[in-house]
Amino acid sequence: MTDVDRKKLEAIADDILDSIPVFIRRMSRERAELGSKKHDPSAFVLRAVWKHGPVRMSEIGKHLGVSKPYMTMLVARLIRNGLVERVPDPHDRRVVKVMITEDGRDAVKVFMKNYRETVIENLSALDSADIASLHESMKLIKNLASKLEQNREDCKLG
Repeated sequence: MTDVDRKKLEAIADDILDSIPVFIRRMSRERAELGSKKHDPSAFVLRAVWKHGPVRMSEIGKHLGVSKPYMTMLVARLIRNGLVERVPDPHDRRVVKVMITEDGRDAVKVFMKNYRETVIENLSALDSADIASLHESMKLIKNLASKLEQNREDCKLG
């Protein structure tokens, strides 16, 4: 890594610390809620199960950066609410996976609709150029995050 690259990465780190909390705070307001709290992390767990499931709890935890004990608590809450269920892995009896229920699918649909509307509401003050720039930036961030996750997986296998 060059000194120039290091300086750029330091600037990126500062920008993330300054900017990401603003976005999270703004997007967690009002309607983007699953439970009674304004920001309910179980909604993101539920969405991950909906998108990737049936899946092991540990895989969801790794994907979301959530510790095993906290993940267990979040999944237990989702189970109590009838939104997910534990199911045996048909290929390995020792493994238990988490699968979304029909009520969970309905909850994800509502959450996503509300979350999208909250994002639209909070970002609608931006002009068209800023929206286009943010859209391109988010595609780039998603692509880079995917590469970082792939590199992490490659390191574990190697």
